[in-house]
Amino acid sequence: MKITVEIPENELREICRITGISKKGPAIRQLLDTALQLARRKELSEKFVSGEWGTELSGFEVARSSDKSAAQTRSESWRD
Repeated sequence: MKITVEIPENELREICRITGISKKGPAIRQLLDTALQLARRKELSEKFVSGEWGTELSGFEVARSSDKSAAQTRSESWRD
């Protein structure tokens, strides 16, 4: 779909600089894609932060403790 949008010249130069794309249309498209991606990530992260979404990582704490113990053992044996 094509649309017409008024963008000040200085903002258009900044868009091209930020995206690294010299052509106006592709630079605006890249900026739009990036903005949409960031908005989607924000929505998803808000669902996790609010508790609406979550995940159960069974065994995570046990595995983490085991990794720490193994690292400590390796560290101590290296110094011997």
